[in-house]
Amino acid sequence: MKSSYRRALLLSSILGVAAMGQPALAATAVAPADTASTGASDDSSSGASSEEITVTARRTAERAQDVPIALSVISGANLERTGGYTLTDVQFQTPSLTSYNSNPRNSSIGIRGIGVSSASDGLDTSVGVYIDNVYLGRPGMALSDLIDVERVEVLRGPQGTLFGRNNSAGVLNITTRKPEFTFGVTAELSGGNYNYNQERISITGPLIDGLLAFRATGFNTHRDGVLTNTKTGIAANSVGRSGGRLQLLATPTSKLTLRLVADYSVEDDTCCVNSTKLVLPASTSTATARTLSALATLGYVPTRNLNATQNNAPQNMLTDQKGVSLQADWDLGFATLTSVTAWKYWHFHPLQDSDGTPLDIIQVNVAQTKDDQYSQEFRLASQPGRFNWQIGGYLFHQRLKDHFILNQFGYDASAFYTTYLRLANPAAPAVNIATGSQYLDDVDTTVDSIAAFGQANFAVTDRLTLTGGLRYTHDKRSGTSDTSTVGTPYAATSIPFHYDVSVTGNNLSYLLSASYKIANDVLFYASYSTGYKGSGLNLNSAVSAGTPLVLAPEKVKNWEVGLKQQYFGRRLTLNLSAFSTDLSGLQANIVPTNGNRSYLANVGDVRSRGIEVDGSLRVSEHLTLSANGSFNDAKYTKYTNAPCPVGVTGTCDLTGRPLFQAPKWVGNGTIDYHTELANGIRPYALAQYSYRSSVFGTADDGPYSRIPGYGVANFRVGASFKDGRYDLSAWVSNAFDKKYFQNLSTTAIVGAAAFAYAGQLGTPRTAGATLRVTF
Repeated sequence: MKSSYRRALLLSSILGVAAMGQPALAATAVAPADTASTGASDDSSSGASSEEITVTARRTAERAQDVPIALSVISGANLERTGGYTLTDVQFQTPSLTSYNSNPRNSSIGIRGIGVSSASDGLDTSVGVYIDNVYLGRPGMALSDLIDVERVEVLRGPQGTLFGRNNSAGVLNITTRKPEFTFGVTAELSGGNYNYNQERISITGPLIDGLLAFRATGFNTHRDGVLTNTKTGIAANSVGRSGGRLQLLATPTSKLTLRLVADYSVEDDTCCVNSTKLVLPASTSTATARTLSALATLGYVPTRNLNATQNNAPQNMLTDQKGVSLQADWDLGFATLTSVTAWKYWHFHPLQDSDGTPLDIIQVNVAQTKDDQYSQEFRLASQPGRFNWQIGGYLFHQRLKDHFILNQFGYDASAFYTTYLRLANPAAPAVNIATGSQYLDDVDTTVDSIAAFGQANFAVTDRLTLTGGLRYTHDKRSGTSDTSTVGTPYAATSIPFHYDVSVTGNNLSYLLSASYKIANDVLFYASYSTGYKGSGLNLNSAVSAGTPLVLAPEKVKNWEVGLKQQYFGRRLTLNLSAFSTDLSGLQANIVPTNGNRSYLANVGDVRSRGIEVDGSLRVSEHLTLSANGSFNDAKYTKYTNAPCPVGVTGTCDLTGRPLFQAPKWVGNGTIDYHTELANGIRPYALAQYSYRSSVFGTADDGPYSRIPGYGVANFRVGASFKDGRYDLSAWVSNAFDKKYFQNLSTTAIVGAAAFAYAGQLGTPRTAGATLRVTF
């Protein structure tokens, strides 16, 4: 079956490109979707532009205000102007988006409270991330810096009838700048505290005038660690990423465009070390009391500490990824045929502390992950008109292999487990574990998917348009998971298991939408759509009796109404949307409070219901105000067999309780001022503020897992010179040095009990300067 999918991918790619190489039959051309660009000025010294933003949210170039979808758009110029280059920066400029990185493998992206569960070998993502029309099969693939980007589109709600993969919660559609036939160079250098330095360069121009152009992009980002490690002396949570992208754009005829993209990037840093928010009282449970007592016997008394860590094992996040894609757009006259052929590879091989203490109980936790994916997409899009349509087909193959050192036991392991057992039974025999003993797991999983989709728009009148979309998906997921041991690991935590399981699923999802132009710049729309996320597999832990190996798929029903408005010569833009999403079978990562390894489960049914606002006001030619926000009442509508929080035994009923990692309130605002002096210098100043209300960090809604709400302020002042050729700015991020948690979960010794709650803190106050030069 695997080889047949590969052959199908290869054959379809060859046939598609070969067919497009034939002489064009059409007399007129339309711009393919990937040539659309933001109308906002790329001059970083200018304020918000009055020009329109063009997006490809529906796989064709459209004015953003005419698209009947709840979406937010951030132009590349805006990212550069505000200093943003990560998905977290995007999160702080859009409503209803959640993004955090507990480590590159377990990064998470959610929209409207859905999709924030950590990544797993046996799960798809709820939020699809696409870069230059290529779907990224692992969330960690999206953690490379957003450099030389044309725009980032955040599409909220199910997006299956026009995108290759099924995306039950939404889509991040990222488009990089394409090669140009005019020579140009942009270089940028930044420096700041914590030895922060970032270098960027982009060069574009013609190789064969009018026929072949290139674009080369490179970046390097470094920042020292911001969390002191009093045990090793190596500061944690540093940043170390670098990479490059090379593109070729060919126009062999006026009807055929070819775009080849190759990229490579690496990460090497001390990311993702947790800080202890609180230590559980010994009265929480007898197991917690024994754990705290055993740790104290070995000389460690846990305390709350947001300024330092005592982890004794090395922390080194290492990833490398690469990929190649070829997009071909062929104008047939009546329609444009698009082919996107892609290969992506992602490799994660870290070292990280596994017990969260200065003791040598569990030395390291290593997951060597290798992910290979191949995809082929075909789309046929009609010319604009009263009735326009798109149809497409998609093939996807992914193979992921993991070699886990689930537990590597250290020289304190024997003493800890012996003490822990004898606190309950003084006559318990001593536990003897040879230092370096290992509990291993090897996972091999594949995903094969075939889909056909289409969408059509019919203008009933010049103001009323009806839209319908349909998607059929066939998925097969299979995987094996085999454990083994080296030496004499602790038997109670080294449970042998062998899984060999597969699941096949079919789904038909659809979209119905109506939009009405109340006035030329006022659009009302209403839609109903369904979404689907395929079945998952429990492959990474020994599941308890009654826990299924196969997770049921997620199925989504989404109702939406929205109003897109512009007034006063389009100086004021105000977009409103209201939504109600019902999801059955939410797939989530469960972290047991008894020290056992996390596992996957369907955590019941949820409902996400709320409103979103996104607006901007160009007060004058010098001053622009923008703001966006959301209110989201996300809760479990049925979860009667939920895991209980720390200190509570048995099962709990969380029906009616808030959904974890889903802030009820999100608000972002920006003040952007610029002017022009008589000598041609153009000073500017920006102020940004982002707020997120409190959330629960774990699926059990335990009171100890509550993450307090927080607000972060950023400021930037600068000026451009020589008609924008040079730009110099000074900036401060998290200006008031707010300490806030991005995630929060239990800290436990495997085989014992949870004894604390810890999570990764947001970046503290950083300050620096940036020089950009454009030729």
